[in-house]
Amino acid sequence: MTSSRRAFWAVLVANTVVQSGWGAILPILPLFVREHGMPLGWMGVMASGFAAISFVAQLGFGRLSDIWGRKPLLVAGAVWEAVGTLAFVGSWPWPFYIVWRLVQGVGAGAFMPAANALVADLVPEAERGRAYGLLYASSSAGFTVGPLIGGLLGASGHLSRPFWAGAGLNTLAAFALVNWLPRHRPGRPAARPSRRASAFWSVWIRKLWPPFLLTFSLTGLSGMYDATWSLYMRGLGASNWVIGLSFSLFSLPLLLFSLWNGRLADRPGERRRWVLAGALLQTAIVVFYIVSRWAWASIAASVLEALAISLSGPALTTMVMESAPPDARGQVQGWFQASGTLGATVLALVSGLLLPYGTTRPFVAGAAWLLGVTVVIGWRWRGHPPAESAAGPHPGG
Repeated sequence: MTSSRRAFWAVLVANTVVQSGWGAILPILPLFVREHGMPLGWMGVMASGFAAISFVAQLGFGRLSDIWGRKPLLVAGAVWEAVGTLAFVGSWPWPFYIVWRLVQGVGAGAFMPAANALVADLVPEAERGRAYGLLYASSSAGFTVGPLIGGLLGASGHLSRPFWAGAGLNTLAAFALVNWLPRHRPGRPAARPSRRASAFWSVWIRKLWPPFLLTFSLTGLSGMYDATWSLYMRGLGASNWVIGLSFSLFSLPLLLFSLWNGRLADRPGERRRWVLAGALLQTAIVVFYIVSRWAWASIAASVLEALAISLSGPALTTMVMESAPPDARGQVQGWFQASGTLGATVLALVSGLLLPYGTTRPFVAGAAWLLGVTVVIGWRWRGHPPAESAAGPHPGG
């Protein structure tokens, strides 16, 4: 096995463990902070604060990964997530839990741009759709295992136990990255961006703003779910264990679909079609949540939502990275990830404002926004050929 292949699989394994640690606390977090006195209206502030600090971190850490290499940012991200997660187990006044969520956000902001950029470093352009499908699948594997662990531990009546598990998993991921990744990534760039890196932004302004706006909207729904899903499911009569299971059942088909749909993303002429199909399907499913009155019906619908996300995610990432020059991949991924995080910030904050009026009100806003964006971008893409790569040929090709 070549060193590049070993590094690629090391990132996949570490990403699975990191996402398991994060997912372990996800179904329990709103219930935990409510138990410790956080008012309902502050749920959106906590979720949007996590997204906002991740947004700021991604903007800076993506570029730093171009300068320092991917490994330091990956390790630091896993460590910061472990620290923030472990802090929850202490006894604090409720505002401190927002602070610990911000610490977790810094870790997420360091980890994800470096991981996505490293995949582009290691994999030839013609195979990146499948590679990003595997990366999405590794995240889904973590979200399948993590919430199940969190739900089972939370069902014991001790809501702090999922946080112990999450901190341990993130620490394990950091240890694995230290030992498995090479010290320096291949092709480490100079500190200053090249002219080709600067030229990327003119391409972005002219042709690549649709993927960024779609990522803002699609990832924005995750902020909505962070703030509302557990409370929504509780309103439908779901127990802690069923809430945790709902996250796992959502992630399992996403794992399977991403492996297949990553191959679809390697077909440049079809990427836009799959992105728009995924966005429209996801809109319809969010509308279904509004009218559903049975927890298991909503869980079943979430399986279809996983299919929709797997259609859009790898294709969008591949579209952006084919236009990124090699010495600015981290910076481009930082901005791309940050656009999604900004969407999560906005929709989490909006969800928090709407929650006091009913747990389905955020879904109304999310569905309306996503439908509008999909229609606008579908019209924009109509009759326009796909953007040409700004990166040029792969260094090894």
